[in-house]
Amino acid sequence: MKRTLLIVLCACCLLPLAAQTKWMNPLEQGENIVRGRWWNSELKDCYHRLSPRAESKVRSAVWRLAKQSAGLSVCFHTNAPSVKVRYKVTGGLNMFHMPTTGVSGVDLYATDANGKLRWCASKFNLSYKDTINYEFKDLTYFTGEDRGYDFELFLPLYNEVAWMEIGVPEDRELRFIPVSDEKPIMVYGTSIAHGACASRPGMAWTNIVHRESGYPVINLGFSGNGQLEEEVFTFLAEIDASLFVIDCMPNMATERTELIYDRLLKGVAMLREKSAAPILLVEHDYANGVSSQQNVDWYTGANSEQQRAYKTLKKQGVKNLYYLSHDELGFTQDSMVEGLHPNDLGMRQYADAYLRKIRKILPKSKHKVIL
Repeated sequence: MKRTLLIVLCACCLLPLAAQTKWMNPLEQGENIVRGRWWNSELKDCYHRLSPRAESKVRSAVWRLAKQSAGLSVCFHTNAPSVKVRYKVTGGLNMFHMPTTGVSGVDLYATDANGKLRWCASKFNLSYKDTINYEFKDLTYFTGEDRGYDFELFLPLYNEVAWMEIGVPEDRELRFIPVSDEKPIMVYGTSIAHGACASRPGMAWTNIVHRESGYPVINLGFSGNGQLEEEVFTFLAEIDASLFVIDCMPNMATERTELIYDRLLKGVAMLREKSAAPILLVEHDYANGVSSQQNVDWYTGANSEQQRAYKTLKKQGVKNLYYLSHDELGFTQDSMVEGLHPNDLGMRQYADAYLRKIRKILPKSKHKVIL
């Protein structure tokens, strides 16, 4: 018996030891690591989306939503066979119409040595507890293990990230990649731009556009609060964008319809004081109108006011002004979750409509993520 035990112990000693995990905090890797926002030098200690100067300027609801990490990502290079992510969020994990993986989850994509984009599944290697854990296992480097891949990790859509660390085996490389110098596409919008109700962060239409256009995208979607406010336009005008997207009509229907015309004229004027970049105005897509004439009246009323503002701006000689209509967005009855927010199919349709328009406005779109 003792001899058998000794043999077992000796055999265990000869087994290779599993490599320990080395953890790195992206916020400790320099101020230009977090992607999808403009004010990195002011936001170097957090995953917020608006300058801290905005806290005393915008409504409290806008500031609260700006602390959620929609559209933010970090890029890194590794040749590790597995990537671990651990982090903590400050809010509820899910909503009645949006899953935990979208509200509070992360999403990983890889770009190989040939420029091919590869989604990385976490399968069931995740847990939602006080500290959320993801593990992307069994990563295969088809273009050479030693070279590894460039990865982009998209952060939660509807939660504030208190802290986050990324881990790989200690004998493998982990190098963070600074943000691109490319001028971003700036999106100011509602819950649909914010990310509701994508099943995971990569399926938010702004993140799809980012991956497939080649442009960085700044997501300033504020759920229920994309209201064309002057205080928000003040900060939008600070962004040196390649394109400004104004997609606020879903939050301007009904009682706010009468505000659309004046607020749009003021907001566009504020952008034009600082930038000659193209501006794209977007209509409300109302697929839920197929069974409710009241909804049709609400949404068409808001769109009509935006059309009126657009025509006035054109008459005023505003250059580089574009329009994306309800018909171009092309929602169907299968596009929605509950009549207000798109499901993943709707997000895909949104993204496709935007990509078609963006490629006309910005013909140098690259069709791949800029790392």
